[in-house]
Amino acid sequence: MKILIVNTLYFPDEPGGAEVSTRLLAEGLVKAGIEVCVVCATGTGVDHVDNVNGVKVYRLRSVNLYWPHVREKHGRVAKLIWHAIDVYNVIMSRKLASIIAREKPDVISTSNLSCLSVDIWRLARNASVPIVHTARDYYLMCPTAIMFSHSKPCQRQCGVCSLYAQPKRVASARVAAAVGVSRFVLQKHLESGYFSRAARTAVIYNACESLEASGVPQRTRRYQGGPVRLGVLGRVSREKGLELLLEQLLADDTLQWTLAVGGHADADYLQNLKSTYDDPRIEYLGRVKSDDFYDSIDILVVPSIWNEPFGRVTVEAYSHGVPVVGANTGGIPEVIEPRTNLVFDMARPSTVIGKLHEAVALLEDPGVHDRFREYARRFSIDAMVDSYRALYESVLAEQAVPRVVCP
Repeated sequence: MKILIVNTLYFPDEPGGAEVSTRLLAEGLVKAGIEVCVVCATGTGVDHVDNVNGVKVYRLRSVNLYWPHVREKHGRVAKLIWHAIDVYNVIMSRKLASIIAREKPDVISTSNLSCLSVDIWRLARNASVPIVHTARDYYLMCPTAIMFSHSKPCQRQCGVCSLYAQPKRVASARVAAAVGVSRFVLQKHLESGYFSRAARTAVIYNACESLEASGVPQRTRRYQGGPVRLGVLGRVSREKGLELLLEQLLADDTLQWTLAVGGHADADYLQNLKSTYDDPRIEYLGRVKSDDFYDSIDILVVPSIWNEPFGRVTVEAYSHGVPVVGANTGGIPEVIEPRTNLVFDMARPSTVIGKLHEAVALLEDPGVHDRFREYARRFSIDAMVDSYRALYESVLAEQAVPRVVCP
C-alpha cells in the first residue's frame, strides 16, 4: 500500500498541532512498512524533493498573492482575492496532478489544504484514487480556520463564511472517508453539509509525541500543599480564554495559587494582559519547552473559548501525570480523563474554581499521576497509525468491490 499525504506544511515547519500530527502519521506509517510520500507547500525557494526520516517530501512553492504563514498584514481585498485563488489554484493543481501521476498512490490522505487547493480531490477522483480527508480545524468552513468572531465562537457559518465555503463544501462530496480529530469537529462538518457522499466516517484522535516506546516520562514534582501551581500552555490569544481564567482567579479568595503562562503572545496583547491583570502570582514565560513546563506545574488549565478541535496539550499533560481542568468547548471534553470529570461550564465561568478545588483534592492521591500516564497511552502513535491503516485498507477494499448497476 502506498499513501500520499497532503498537508499545507510539513516538518520542520510545525507551527501547530496539525503539522505535528501529520508528521507522526507519516513516520508511523513508514515504521509500519507502508510507503509514504508527503506533499506540502513552502513560501520560499523552488519546488524540490527531500527525505525526512524515510518519508519522501515534495515541497511546492506556493503560487498566490502572498505567503500567509508570516506575520504580515494584508488588506481585505487582497485577502478575498487570495482565498478565491486558493480554492481552485490552477498552477498548484498542475503540480499536484504531476505528482499523483508520478507516484501512483493507492490512497490520498488530505488534511489542511490551504495554499494547495481542494482541487486535489478532483484530481484524485480523475485518477481513480480514493480520498481520506482529516478535519483538523475549520479551514473548510471559515477563512480564519477557527470560527471565532467578536470574542466568542461562531455557532454556525455566517453569510461571508458560507459564501467562502460553498465551493469547498461541493468539492468535499468527492471524499471517500471523512475523519475528525474529535467527534465534535467531525459532526460540525457533517451538520454543515460536508462529505455528503463519504462512505465512511471515523473519529481518530491525535497522538501524543511524548508517548514513545522508551516509556512515559516519570514525574518528579509532587504537590506538598500551599499555593497550587497552575499552568496554561499554548498560543496566548483571546480565543484561548486566558482572560476568562484570570478574571475568575482574581475574583476568588478560596484557592491559593500561582499561575505559569507558557507560549508566544503578540506584544501589544501581552502588554494589555499584564496591565489589566497586574498580580505577582502570574508569570508569563514566553516560549517554553513543553516537557519542562509540565514538570513545573501541578494542574494544567485549558480554558479555551473557541471550539478547540482536539486540544493536544491535554493529552501531553496527562503523559506527564498532570491533571487537567478544561472547558466544555469543542473536542476538549472528549479527551479529559473521564473519571475526573474536570470539565467546567463556559456559560458559567465561575465553575472553573470548583473544578480546580477538585483537581487539588486529586493531588492528595499518590497514585493519581500514574493513573493519568496510563490514560495517556490511549493516545499513542501506534494507536493512531493502526486506526488510519485500518481505514485506508477498508476504503481500498470497498473500492475493489464491483458495484451492481440496476438495469
